[in-house]
Amino acid sequence: MRFSFHATPADTATFRFGVSSGKDADAVQTKVPVRAEYLPHYLTVAGVLRDSGVVEMTLPAGIDPARSRITFSLGASPAAVLRGLADGLRVYPYECSEQVTSAALPLLALLNAKTDTLPGRARMQRDVARAVAVLSARQRADGGIGLWHARDWTSPWLSEYAGSFLVAAKGAGVAVDDSVIARLGEYLRKELNAGASSTAQLTPIASWYTDRRTRLSDRVASVDYLSRIGKPDLAAEHQLTAMASQLWWEDRLRLAEVLARRNAMKEATTLVAPAWAQVHLEGKRAVLPPAALHDFYFSSHARPMARLLTATLAVNPTHPLVGPIVQALLDQSRSNASLWNTQDLGSTATALAMFEQRQQSAAARGIRVRSAARTIIETSASATDSSVALTGLLTALASGDQKLRLRLDLPKGSGLAYYYVTVAQVPKTQPVRPEDTGIQVERWYESYEKPTPIVSVAEGELVRVRMRVTIKSERHFLVLDDPLPAGLEAVDLSLRTAAALPGPGVALESGGDGDDVNDSESEDQNRWGYGVWDSGWWSPWDHKELRDDRVVYVATYLWPGVYTASYIARATTPGVFMRPPAHAEEMYNPSVSGRSDGGVFTVTPLAAKGTR
Repeated sequence: MRFSFHATPADTATFRFGVSSGKDADAVQTKVPVRAEYLPHYLTVAGVLRDSGVVEMTLPAGIDPARSRITFSLGASPAAVLRGLADGLRVYPYECSEQVTSAALPLLALLNAKTDTLPGRARMQRDVARAVAVLSARQRADGGIGLWHARDWTSPWLSEYAGSFLVAAKGAGVAVDDSVIARLGEYLRKELNAGASSTAQLTPIASWYTDRRTRLSDRVASVDYLSRIGKPDLAAEHQLTAMASQLWWEDRLRLAEVLARRNAMKEATTLVAPAWAQVHLEGKRAVLPPAALHDFYFSSHARPMARLLTATLAVNPTHPLVGPIVQALLDQSRSNASLWNTQDLGSTATALAMFEQRQQSAAARGIRVRSAARTIIETSASATDSSVALTGLLTALASGDQKLRLRLDLPKGSGLAYYYVTVAQVPKTQPVRPEDTGIQVERWYESYEKPTPIVSVAEGELVRVRMRVTIKSERHFLVLDDPLPAGLEAVDLSLRTAAALPGPGVALESGGDGDDVNDSESEDQNRWGYGVWDSGWWSPWDHKELRDDRVVYVATYLWPGVYTASYIARATTPGVFMRPPAHAEEMYNPSVSGRSDGGVFTVTPLAAKGTR
């Protein structure tokens, strides 16, 4: 039976269906989430507070202050920042093994704080256990941890990142299968001696191994994991120490931590001392040398500083640079706030957790947050979380943008307090114009029978959804996220029920690509170091997900050029539905993004097919 309904702003829509026959009756009730027709934009600033400080953010015109929220995580220890990191990582919905690990690290750090009154502790325990289960299920036959699943590619660096989390989770009392840890150790020990035959060099990241330091980074990761599980490879550690000048800046610090773990402090200090000498201070904040900011594997601006903190705490926890390093790690500038990604957040969580464990208990301090003369939050507890709307907190600028200015004060006590402030920007109206901040995205719908653009289709008919992504610079780990109008459902061509539809590689009359076939129109379209082969055709999209409400494509690497993707959807429900923009971003640099236009899409009732 068909029935009409109209969606109103809410978090959830509740449907109740009742039936009766004579004296008999029954009913069922279900709740469906109401999803916004946009992707919120997030801006975050973190810092450390001694007496007072000011946080300023410039926000664009056109946001809805009543629906936009500012969330504070405040406290007298880094645990407050860890709570903010944990919440911030929930923004990322794609959940490759790196992001599963990074999202779980701040939760694990909070659990290790042993605070019985920690809000949401039971949920954190469930989330950490879920992360353990997901990563364990992705263990490959050779013992490595696949990026997306147990048959996907991996590398020693990626496997160690997930594996070290599993070891730490086990140490915190979370159930972890010992065989998973042991098999991963055997995989990494084998990779230590694999040389040019390393399995990682036969993956989508194969070209990274033209730089010998990538292979050395894998080896450092391997000895780190083996050291953590109590089975160190001393010969490999000595060999890497002798080759220290050939290692990346971060890897020398990581190797120092490995040596400090077995109390080889003289050798460890020798590795860290050059990094200390290269750091200079700007006020109370440490600044790293340019050599420290080298992108490899998953890029990160915060990870080098986090690695310097963990290495310093391992080798010399009373070093005078500890304070400035913590200050630099927490005190993001406004210009860098939007650049944070899961590697930044995960590595920061790990470093701050180590700092928290070594820090003496700080006295409880009252914290007050004000905007102009208005007090937003005032607490006498050592930590608090709160979220308020932006109504009345914004000041209009001559440019049309809006400024948010907050003053944070510590009225009494001694020691440090930490803060983490996140603004979720919600637009007043549904976005309909394309937006290009480094990625151009186009999306249109066609009739399945012929390549005619449409915005209306009859119930039961098939629709071909096409997308085009244009980039002018190299992009890494790019996600193309296409929300479906609620009246459409993506068709999974791998199912037997869809076998009658043309499959991958079938050319269309227009000469375009077939379903799930993606062309590159760039000069480098004949290069195929990345992507997957599909029925004889190469595609740069090496991961794809068909979800109830969206279709997601992921490309590990894209050269400058034009790339397309397409899939089939079926019109299942008559009505007029929001057509949210398709969105693309670099998972590890989300400020580089773009979106298509938006609007509405109509599915007409079957009886009205001849009149559309």
